[in-house]
Amino acid sequence: MTAVLGECLPVAVIGVGGFGARIVEAVRQSELVKLAGVADKDPAAAEQAQRDAGAPAYTDNRSLLAETRPQAVFLATPPAAAPDLVAACAERGIHVWKEPPLARNLAEGVAMVRRMDEAGLKFAVGTQRRFAPGYRRARELCPELGEVFLGRAHYLFNWGPDLRWRGDRNAAGGGALIELGYHPIDLLVWMLGLPEEVYGISAISAGDPRRSAEPARPPYDTDDTAAGLLRYRNGLMAAVVTTRCSGPVSEELSLHGRGGSLTATAETCLFRDPDGNVLEHAQDQPPPIEPFRRQVDAFARAVLTGAERYECSGWENLLNLAVIEGLYLSDRTSQPENLPDLLRPHGITPDECLQCRPIDEPAPGPVEAPESPPDEV
Repeated sequence: MTAVLGECLPVAVIGVGGFGARIVEAVRQSELVKLAGVADKDPAAAEQAQRDAGAPAYTDNRSLLAETRPQAVFLATPPAAAPDLVAACAERGIHVWKEPPLARNLAEGVAMVRRMDEAGLKFAVGTQRRFAPGYRRARELCPELGEVFLGRAHYLFNWGPDLRWRGDRNAAGGGALIELGYHPIDLLVWMLGLPEEVYGISAISAGDPRRSAEPARPPYDTDDTAAGLLRYRNGLMAAVVTTRCSGPVSEELSLHGRGGSLTATAETCLFRDPDGNVLEHAQDQPPPIEPFRRQVDAFARAVLTGAERYECSGWENLLNLAVIEGLYLSDRTSQPENLPDLLRPHGITPDECLQCRPIDEPAPGPVEAPESPPDEV
């Protein structure tokens, strides 16, 4: 389909409480889309979104799809609801944008990506930090670093004791690592590519009521703190740390190369030479909703123009899931895990996962699976 000047893409938002409210606001601010309807199983949340957005509200997702007939849907639901909703959209020829994570595990993610791909539909994941000015500038400056030998990323946040579905591994797929950790992992993979091996540890510690002197809180079986090491074939290494039990909110990305270093947040980017002298200090503080709106625009533009390549595709997000699955597996085995080996049973290569990456966005060169894995020493 080719875009028509002034054409707006009719979209719907499913899941409008919490994070979904931001998506509704970003959709309202976009000039490329029009909100056809919203849905949430909580009647109060649906009614509030209806008042805020002036769009029809539903508590039944299938009624929303059948009656409003959107061309694209933005999903901001708990992960367990996603497979059925993605399948319903695929059956109706509806493109899908989904809140991270892509899925609860790699197998589920592969199934959803292939379902949408077979239907010839766009499927993107809301890794909105790629649209934040600080991280965007860091990506542009990456080539200036020369050979990168070290990466670091963290995301720390105090979620509080009311976890609800987030405390259930079956419903969430995991804890802090797959939810908060998804974002720093996405930034590292976006800039450095897929690691060859990962080693991870996770814990239910700071939030475990059995270890707390505070009043008893509902038990949960998902990790609240996690750390991972990422090793690349060329000697590059990276570390990621995340917790949902420590404030204030803090997130940062650092890359160190032979030509200097980069330190970035959503709003800032510092480029230094090898001695630490500042070569560039970029700072931009747009409204918090702006990265979301930019991603809405990018997804809508891809749908309207029928672009074969677009940012933040489900295919590309399979690399993030491979890293996370490898880290969780390593935590259980106490051994490093090879990521191409995790992709291989699904019949997928790292290069295939980059098939939708825009041509004008340099590929970071993910590691490819060797013909014959080397013997372990």
